[in-house]
Amino acid sequence: MSWHAFLDESRRGSTYLVAVVIVPIRKLDVTRCAMRRLTKPGQRRVHFNDEGDRRRREVLSRIEDFGLRGLIWHCRESNDVRARQVWLTDVVPHLVDRGVSRLVLESCQHQDAEDRRVLAGAVRKAGGGLSYAHFKPAEDPVLWISDALAWCYGAGGDWRRRVSGLLDGVIDLNRS
Repeated sequence: MSWHAFLDESRRGSTYLVAVVIVPIRKLDVTRCAMRRLTKPGQRRVHFNDEGDRRRREVLSRIEDFGLRGLIWHCRESNDVRARQVWLTDVVPHLVDRGVSRLVLESCQHQDAEDRRVLAGAVRKAGGGLSYAHFKPAEDPVLWISDALAWCYGAGGDWRRRVSGLLDGVIDLNRS
């Protein structure tokens, strides 16, 4: 089976969180359509930071119905450029090991060129086979799922509990 991965990140104080959702290629179209249907009139995307709690619970419930799995990376690093290098370098081999053929990242325009440099090196080191692209959030609704996972995990408390059933793991990049 072939897979695509979708990555979004979130800064929570001194912690940089990265959420990756892995989707079988055969489920991409149905997942995109279902996520688009979750937008309200006038919305271009679902963004958990901008939604109220009731709406967040509604969207998260729908995401749970998809049966998708995600991973979270967290890195305590105050320098965003350095944090991105650390987690991108760690994410790639995990995806290659899982048979992911494409990684879609939410564009962070001022950082995309550096991301591509880091990704090229990480893909070479992992043995290749992984393509990648930066998209704006409205360009691929599956990115909204990664946004939801990152937001819920970062919010902690009940939100972290709610999203824990969708996660295959949490990777601490500051482990000793």
